[in-house]
Amino acid sequence: MSFKQLSLALISDITARINSTDDLEELLGIIIETTKDVLNTEGCSLLLYDREEDCLVFQVAKGDKGDSLTELKVPRGKGIAGMVLETLEPVIVNDAANDPRIYRDIDDAVGFTTRNLICVPMKAQGEMQGVLEAVNSMERPEFTSKDIKILEYLSDLAAISIRNRRLIRDLKARARELDCLFQISQAISNISELNEFLNLTVHSISDVLGAERVSLIFQNPRTKAFELSKSVGFNLEEESHLVDESRGILNQILSEGKALLVQGVTDISPTLLNPNRYKTKSFVSVPIRQDGTIIGILNAADKKSADSFSHQDLSILSTISNQIAEAYNSLLAKNQKEKLTSIRRDMQIASQIQINSLPNIPKKMHLLEIETSYTASKEIGGDFYDLVYHNPDEVSILIADVSGKGISAALFMEFSKTIIAGEVARNSSTSISLMGANRIIQEKSGYFMFVTVMLTRINMLKKRIRYSSAGHNEQLLYKAKDKKVILLSGKGMPLGIKESEIEEHEVEYQPGDLLVLYTDGVSETTNEGGEMYSLENLAKLVERNGDMPVENLKDLILDTTDAFRGEADPHDDYTLVLVRLN
Repeated sequence: MSFKQLSLALISDITARINSTDDLEELLGIIIETTKDVLNTEGCSLLLYDREEDCLVFQVAKGDKGDSLTELKVPRGKGIAGMVLETLEPVIVNDAANDPRIYRDIDDAVGFTTRNLICVPMKAQGEMQGVLEAVNSMERPEFTSKDIKILEYLSDLAAISIRNRRLIRDLKARARELDCLFQISQAISNISELNEFLNLTVHSISDVLGAERVSLIFQNPRTKAFELSKSVGFNLEEESHLVDESRGILNQILSEGKALLVQGVTDISPTLLNPNRYKTKSFVSVPIRQDGTIIGILNAADKKSADSFSHQDLSILSTISNQIAEAYNSLLAKNQKEKLTSIRRDMQIASQIQINSLPNIPKKMHLLEIETSYTASKEIGGDFYDLVYHNPDEVSILIADVSGKGISAALFMEFSKTIIAGEVARNSSTSISLMGANRIIQEKSGYFMFVTVMLTRINMLKKRIRYSSAGHNEQLLYKAKDKKVILLSGKGMPLGIKESEIEEHEVEYQPGDLLVLYTDGVSETTNEGGEMYSLENLAKLVERNGDMPVENLKDLILDTTDAFRGEADPHDDYTLVLVRLN
């Protein structure tokens, strides 16, 4: 006979062959080889049903041009295979050349000529698995109803085996998914460092999916640009590149908001792929979301087996992406919290260092009574005061305000303080001291900042004050005899801006007079309504209470300005130096 009878021996042999492997791809090959051998045909094809696309896909094809058929798709109702999918009834075509039902696009695509064919559905427990098709009978002119019975028997065995292997494959895929999720869950609970977590994640996904290349792209919370955060399988040069969100895969996912599974080159526009970078044409990309917004992309490419990525792979990555988002945000927040804690600790240390760097001025020095107060509006301030001792009858007292706030202002403050003190110590003139300091600050400072200074030189023997101002606000001298305040000011630019002339002035004082040095954080104390305390109010307060003990007057000024500010936050550093001149 032109085909084999289904003897018990043959049935036993077929069953044994089909049950010899758990691998689905190998099973499909065995089914098609067995069908071709039993029916003695030129070619055989097995088309699996794709439920998502509602079509048939050539999975295994044997015979001439068989390789060309692999992964071609047949729509429902199209051609003989599509018709069998639609009707679930077997079909014999013995005159293919004149039968309009033949789907000639397939023949044209692979350069094959179909003379006759037989096609039957594959069903198992009511579920459609695909169709089994034999093409071009050999040693006989046509297929018969006996061939239908043989092919239906083979298709029943194939359908049950395929369903079972699919279940096994799905279970293995689920096991892989759970394993990967377990690894990532372990990372979430055991890894406290973000970079270590990202590294473990890409390597875990690479192992689970068998992918040579895995990458994680995240949006930088600060710049909002998308950056390659971690990858495996890419060289360092590629890793250094930022990701352009205006084109390519990232742009498509951001635009459409859904995952992308590419199983072949025909599934995607060639403009989205760099063919020189990847070994295969299959990859999968899924968005990583936070509160519905895409904050990153998870990509996998180049399976080590050279197979295409599957819907199971997509499902695994989609599930994993949720875990990654949760872990990433948690660790990112933890990192930011640790950085803030570290910054606050450093700021507290720097603040303490800065406070300790202010001179410990004695409350009484020969004929002077001195009180000081300093409060930074932030952890680190930019105000400072200093005292330079010349001899028992002469001292210099200065007060200064650095532009800006924070660490840079503190560094510039220490730099300026050191330079100014050095110049004051070696020059008898206040103007020469400040101009000399200005030249050094301009030459050596890279901070691009400036400092205002009021420098006073008190000669207790001559009862004389010489002073110069480098852009500092007007200071106060309370005349006890007249119970009036006079303003001390002078022409001069702040230090660090440019070369400028700084004037020097001189004023006499009488025992009991009071020198009030302050920064604008005192006179410009601002309340919740945005009103400033003002120099005028400060001067009136000193005039009314100038004869008060200097320590009590300091407390009065502090209490008055605090009460004026109310619940408003301090907007500037607050520095005050009171000197009773006896």
